Amino acid sequence: MAKKIIFRADGNSTNGLGHLYRLFSLVEIVKDSYEFVFLTHESSTNDVIPKAYPTVIIPKAIGVEEEPEWIAANLFPETHIIIADGYQFTTSYQKEIKAKGYRLVYVDDLVKDHMYADLVVNHSPYIREKHYTKEPYTKLALGTQYALLRPLFLDEATKNKTITTIDTAFVCFGGADPYNLTIKAVKGLLQISNFKTTHVVLGGAYKHEDIFALEAKHSDKLKTYKNLSEEQLIKVMQQCNFAIAPASTILYELSCVKMPILSGYYVGNQKYIYKGLSEKRTIFEGKDFRNYSVNEFEQKVKLIIESNSIQTYIDHQKSLFDGNSKVRLLGLINGLTISFRKAIEEDVLQVFNWSNDVLVRKNSYNSEPIKLENHKKWFHKKIRDENTLFLIALINNEPAGIVRFEIDDSYATVGILVSKSYRGQKLAGEFLKASAKKYFEIYSVPILAYIKKDNKASVKAFESARYTYFKDEIISGCVSFVYKLEKEDG
Repeated sequence: MAKKIIFRADGNSTNGLGHLYRLFSLVEIVKDSYEFVFLTHESSTNDVIPKAYPTVIIPKAIGVEEEPEWIAANLFPETHIIIADGYQFTTSYQKEIKAKGYRLVYVDDLVKDHMYADLVVNHSPYIREKHYTKEPYTKLALGTQYALLRPLFLDEATKNKTITTIDTAFVCFGGADPYNLTIKAVKGLLQISNFKTTHVVLGGAYKHEDIFALEAKHSDKLKTYKNLSEEQLIKVMQQCNFAIAPASTILYELSCVKMPILSGYYVGNQKYIYKGLSEKRTIFEGKDFRNYSVNEFEQKVKLIIESNSIQTYIDHQKSLFDGNSKVRLLGLINGLTISFRKAIEEDVLQVFNWSNDVLVRKNSYNSEPIKLENHKKWFHKKIRDENTLFLIALINNEPAGIVRFEIDDSYATVGILVSKSYRGQKLAGEFLKASAKKYFEIYSVPILAYIKKDNKASVKAFESARYTYFKDEIISGCVSFVYKLEKEDG
């Protein structure tokens, strides 16, 4: 059965809007592949949710303890995956959601609770697997290669940039800015003659008023914005060659646009991002922003302007944010919807087209194009052969590739093909893991895989599926690796 996605997050003036905006980026990544609904609480700041998103509101009377029961009664686990982002989704919540039968993705930045989710995404460059306690099945997606960013920022990340002049600043302190750091940073910038213009982006939950009086006084140098769309925000950033921002999603977006950035933290969930980007010399260190004065902002910015290492920081930004996280994240979500069925007569042309793909032929031991008549004879024979387990791999019920086992008395040989539409998503290893489970439900003999030595991607896929190196062998004149999987390893 095809799955829909529930995106679950809240935001308000106390906790900010970061949880919402991170999930907005994931919506943009998957909306062309999955039907979805955005699920939020009645008490949340819901006017920032894009009008185009189908939205369901959890009634105010439903607390977090009752929420799993309410979700299961309204959005059935048989047809939905949940992607949740929020500090209220603790160990007990995750455990209850899993008990209801959902596949669960949790977006985390605190590294605090024991994880029951199927997949945990933490895009801090500081965090490692050792920092987590989790269930054996829980998969971790860690680091900036899984940065939760909207499409325009991912596009911007692929571009090169050189900064030669610093004269236009960008300031943003998130959705609520509880310490009103915006006004202090802006006052500090106004005291530095280098800056001709400062662009200030205010969050949807920003409640302070003094910035507007300052803007009226310095209308020639200061411009404020609120509730910007993705397109509007990136256009403002592109005008700037310096920024001040906390270690949150806005910092990742600025790093994609690329400029010298003074960054720090003022809440606990920002510390891991700050540590990671500081270690990799991607940001200029501001440390704890909470008690900053106007003078401290001024002095820090002056030191950065005088620095001769600005381009190094920009180069590091480009190396950390390569613009490919969309493909990686979509692959992780697709991996939760893998299923198989046996190949049937109607698959003959689909398999033919897949098999004649240029890359498939290159990695095959017989690289010649396949003729349709020969393929039809071979295909009809294989789907009837009791010693062949011919599986069509499905992503959310759509054909996405092949895993085929040729079974002998002492071992089976496996072959795999991933449709061009799903390449780059690291799904080959997931296909191999899931198909091995099905194979060992029926057969006991080990599985062997023959891989050309120069096919490094296949080697990685088989290793990720717990296949281990067995021996070298010459196959059709090619030096090859032979990898092996035993039943107890699968």
